[in-house]
Amino acid sequence: MNEAEKRCREFLRSKGMEDRIIDFKNTDITAESTALALDVDVDRICKGLAFKGKNGTAIVVIASGNSRVSNSKFKEMLGIRPSMLPPEQTEELIGHLPGTINPFCLKDSAKLYLDLSIRKHEGETVFPGIGGEDSVVELSVQELEKLSDPVCWVSVTT
Repeated sequence: MNEAEKRCREFLRSKGMEDRIIDFKNTDITAESTALALDVDVDRICKGLAFKGKNGTAIVVIASGNSRVSNSKFKEMLGIRPSMLPPEQTEELIGHLPGTINPFCLKDSAKLYLDLSIRKHEGETVFPGIGGEDSVVELSVQELEKLSDPVCWVSVTT
């Protein structure tokens, strides 16, 4: 278990959400394999996307599993052209390893946004990662918003 996952687990424990964590006996899981294991639509699996921000910062967007970033929407909403954060800067700027981006326990140099694609799952639960390669947490959309405390909701995907 890496340090980011330990921090996220402790954070979720402190919020009374530890029993909502689902661990898989797999490594390097994908949204598709997670959805299959949970028997849910892949769109309910939250994916974390990391982009270069301004002045040495990072932008983290959490979106639904089937969504794709729209360059024009991203630029319109966030004021810059989307450019993926290089893997070697991910841990430094976000606090998570590449491939494990999630909405919890981010460094101050990262700004978190939740994409509106997640809101179509109001009344259901969604499954963001928790900083490791093989664990997620089951949350309502409202719980995700409250626990992650994003800058705001954005519409940057199609």
